[in-house]
Formats: sequence, structure tokens, C-alpha cells
Amino acid sequence: MLPVRNGEAFLEEALASLAAQTHADYELVVQDDGSTDRTAEIVAARARSDDRVVPESGPARGVAAAANRAAARARGTWLVRMDADDVARPERIAKLLALAADHPAAGFLASRVRYFPREHVGPGMARYEAWINALLTHDEIHRDRFVEYPLPHPSTAIRRDVWDALGGYRDGPFPEDYDLFLRAAGAGVTFAKHPDVLLDWREGEHRTTRNDGRYGLDRFLWLKVQYLAPLLATMEREVGIVGAGADGKRLARTLVDAGTSPRWFVDVHPGRIGNEIHGAHVVGYDDLDRLADAFLLVAVGREGGRDAVRRTLAAAGRVEERDFLCVQ
Repeated sequence: MLPVRNGEAFLEEALASLAAQTHADYELVVQDDGSTDRTAEIVAARARSDDRVVPESGPARGVAAAANRAAARARGTWLVRMDADDVARPERIAKLLALAADHPAAGFLASRVRYFPREHVGPGMARYEAWINALLTHDEIHRDRFVEYPLPHPSTAIRRDVWDALGGYRDGPFPEDYDLFLRAAGAGVTFAKHPDVLLDWREGEHRTTRNDGRYGLDRFLWLKVQYLAPLLATMEREVGIVGAGADGKRLARTLVDAGTSPRWFVDVHPGRIGNEIHGAHVVGYDDLDRLADAFLLVAVGREGGRDAVRRTLAAAGRVEERDFLCVQ
């Protein structure tokens, strides 16, 4: 399913990449979300030459509504997601179906991706690409679910029964794809990711994620906390935040707004230890024993920091997901 609005700049390339798939038995529902450029013309021309292409159109209501409309029209067992500016590699569909056969319990699939053109890929995006491509198994994906969205969404496929059970995308002031993923994780859906790069993910200033406030970092954090706060409430444990820098402070403020007040911060900076931040005591790693019953949220954003904290907490006998979660 391919929702699109004003996608004429790259749409023909995206459609051509789908036409070239080695697995030919598929239906492509292209949902035009109120385009005012040549999008409808491009889709109609493709449909005339390829009867697998199903053009749909409607008023501009946003990507979540457009994708939901496309899904309602689609008839397949698997709903394969695609964006109008990306390029599918020829074996994308075939390899996703093979992945599904190898992981029959999985209801949410994805693959590794490669950003392009490379001259537009800065150091931050390169680190994100490396991180997202490193998470392949269900356990790895689930473990890092609150760090960021660990499935490159344009590369995903979701089984129809899972989609129906979750109710598709929700529309609101938050990233609809990450919200769907977090609901799937909360519902116990099994994830799998193909180890091959099956999608070229276009980077550039045109991307909705760069131009729509719903995809800002503050919205991602707000959404995380909507799922974190109820989870923490069920644990009935004090909450501590590892990292008293800017990331940890933003997390604390957002948690407080959601009704969860952290009791502790853990930090290495000597100028912070012994102080209070947002009513929470700041202690050093040497004082971890004082937090034996606390559940810790790791909010350390510097490169390599998350893995360093994981090693430190594991050495102290803490088990990830039982005693702590990484959220940054």
C-alpha cells in the first residue's frame, strides 16, 4: 500500500521499482491523498500498463488516513508498506514473504535499509541507519522499542489479521508509524527483520519527517511516555533515570506531566551528584545499591553511551527489561 500526496518528483521511480519485483503476484493500492500536482496522472498511466496497480483517490486527510484507506481496499494477507519517494530492491517482496515463511509467528516484518543519496546523509542519520540495521531479531527489536522506532517503516509489512486487530494507524499529534509499532509491541506481536537491504530510503529536506511537527523529537518522546507510564505503573517500583543531562531532564519533565515522578537520577558528573533535579535525588554509579528496588530508564544520548550503561548495569546484576529499559 502506497499513500501519496504531491509525489510527482519521485513517484515514477518508486512505481518502477515495484513493477520490477521478482515476485509478481501482488496488488499495489496507490492512495492519492488530495494531490495537486501530476501524481494522479502518473498513477493512472502506470495502471493502464499494469493491472496490478489500483488507483484510489480522496480528499487530503493526511498519511495515516490515506494509508488506512489503502489498507481497507487491499485484499492480500500481508500489507506491504511503501512510500512514494523510496525505491524497492527487486527481491523485496519475495524476500519478505520468505522471511514470513521462516518466522510463521511473526506479524510485523521489515528489512535493512540504505539511505540515499549518500551526499545527503549526515553523521546523525548514518548512526541511525547503523543502529536500525543492527536490530534483526524480535528480542533486539523489542528491547530497543523505546529508544526510537527500530523498524524502518517504509520497509515494513504487517499481517492483515494483526493490522485488523490493532485497528490500523491512529491520527493525532504524534508519529503514526511509531504509535502503530508501540501498540503492536504492547499487544505481544512478534517482529522479524530481513538481514538484506531491501529498500533504498530517500533522505532530503522534502521528507515529511523534517517538515511536520508530528515527527519532531518532542513528539516521539511524548509518545514513548504514553506507553511507558502505564508500564511503569504496573511495576509498582520507584523510577530512576540514568543520565541527568538534557535528555534525562526532558524525560523526567515528560514523565511528570504524565503522572509519573522519578525518584532518582544516576549520573557520572560530580557537579550533579548530591543535587536534586525535578525533585529527584542525583546519585553516582557507586550508589546503585541504594536503588536496588528501582526500575531504571536509560536516557544517555551520546554516541556509545547506551551500550556503556548497559554493560555497567549488567555488571551490577541488573537485567534489561526486568530492571531497566533504554529510552534514548
